[in-house]
Amino acid sequence: MRILLTAVALTLSLPAAAQTGISGRIVPVDRDNNARIDREHSAGRLSRGDARRAKGENGVTGSLADRYASDGHLSDDEQAEITNRNNAMRSILDAPARAAPKR
Repeated sequence: MRILLTAVALTLSLPAAAQTGISGRIVPVDRDNNARIDREHSAGRLSRGDARRAKGENGVTGSLADRYASDGHLSDDEQAEITNRNNAMRSILDAPARAAPKR
């Protein structure tokens, strides 16, 4: 629910930012990561602890993106940090599992 409200708030704030001349770039946060984490955990490729840590890290990335976008402008460094964090999470989720986690 919080993610949905955040997405709606960002969507609604973009036209106002465009009217004032502020850069209206959208933060490329991969909000689907939590669903992917759940699928990997259900398939047995992530332990419960690893899934919990991955969701926490994804939450930190989302919070950073929200905080950075709150002023209506993203610097190149802010954009790069969010993109790099998303790419790191995506590469972890896409990597083949080394071994099944112990249960």
